[in-house]
Amino acid sequence: MRIIIFIAFSISILWHNLYAAESYEWRNDTRFLPQYCKDRAKGLDSAEFSKWRATLGDTYTNIHHYCGGIYAEQMAKSAFDQREKKHWLQAVAGEMRYVSSSCSAKCTLYPELQTRWGWALASDGQPSEAVEHFMLAIRAKPTYVPAYAKLSDLYVDINQPDEARSVLVQGLKAKPGSPMLQRRLRELKTK
Repeated sequence: MRIIIFIAFSISILWHNLYAAESYEWRNDTRFLPQYCKDRAKGLDSAEFSKWRATLGDTYTNIHHYCGGIYAEQMAKSAFDQREKKHWLQAVAGEMRYVSSSCSAKCTLYPELQTRWGWALASDGQPSEAVEHFMLAIRAKPTYVPAYAKLSDLYVDINQPDEARSVLVQGLKAKPGSPMLQRRLRELKTK
């Protein structure tokens, strides 16, 4: 029995260390990450850290997890192997969940965080959970176009075009003239 417990404990430590190392991979390749991630990769003592901390508030302390989530999102989008893709999608959701503990609805990144989390859940086959996160983003910032776009995409993917149309109309009321939403509405009318 002790050997089983030891093996299980060893595997959990190995898995945690592997995940921890992976979550910091983004620091080696910041080309496609937002500027705040590039600046965070420079370290806590950089002048940029202070600037972003003032802009993003206390959430910036955990921004390395957020950047890890954005990196994982990019990896998920480029993964061909389904197991690898699922792994990266779960990493996105995990990092967004972690950052959400310090990012309330008044946090600057909240709508984007909820939208990324929703995208990961939708891509991982969890549409009802994804809808909740897209709606949190929309409620927090009614003019945040990407949340409407991703939510309408989800409704199209699960064959609910009327819901998709309704979301797009709602989004266009909040942000009239949005090319992203107008294009989706035009495409939906041709289906």
